[in-house]
Amino acid sequence: MSKAIAYEIVNHGVEHSQFFQGCGTSLTDYDLAVTGIGDNAKQAYLDAVEQCYQLGISSDSLDKLLPKRPRGINSRDRVPTYMQDDDCELWYHVSIRLKVEN
Repeated sequence: MSKAIAYEIVNHGVEHSQFFQGCGTSLTDYDLAVTGIGDNAKQAYLDAVEQCYQLGISSDSLDKLLPKRPRGINSRDRVPTYMQDDDCELWYHVSIRLKVEN
């Protein structure tokens, strides 16, 4: 089973789902990237963390590596309420890049 040894958090902010360019690992030292979405930065980060646990990486290494309260990620950074409605596709996006070893 792979073990996570390094991470990087990318706070993309509010993006429209159809126009979000994504987040990858090319030209970086990282091996994997996941992106979470939510109404605010904290929800988006927690969504990305949940996706990390589904990658087949050792849960123990993720528990030790990923912060519970990362700097710059909080629930106050959110999609403005005047932009929220049922038809809106604006979401807060946060990505996590991981470096793993086998």
